Amino acid sequence: ISVCSPAYIALYVQQQQRGDTMPTGTLVVQTRAARGAVPVAGAQITVFCADNNQTPCISVRTDSSGSTVPIALEAPALTKHDAETAPPFASYRVSIDHPDYRPVTVLDVAIFSDLTTVLPVAMIPPRSIIDSTEKDPSGSGRE
Repeated sequence: ISVCSPAYIALYVQQQQRGDTMPTGTLVVQTRAARGAVPVAGAQITVFCADNNQTPCISVRTDSSGSTVPIALEAPALTKHDAETAPPFASYRVSIDHPDYRPVTVLDVAIFSDLTTVLPVAMIPPRSIIDSTEKDPSGSGRE
């Protein structure tokens, strides 16, 4: 379910007309490599705005622990939520890029108001690095 749905847009417009501000939820992205053992510092995290999923609304880098700072993102209020007209969350697209790893895009990351969503991301080296370290059945490296 996307926040681009007509029901969500109608809810958002109603809140804006009443002067309500959209509440926020929080996103923390954690990038790891080597099956989760190694944090990936310096990954570029881009969150695309929920209204159209094409416009970047924020871009940050991961720190030495492989995590982003908490990112505040708009999400519908759970207390005023009507499940028949809109989902109880906002849906964002998140892209993760690092020069030493394959790019990753995660669709429909759900953000709930007043809650923190932790998005773990497994970073995979480019195919050329994987190929050069693979072993043939005899156990020796490929040449």
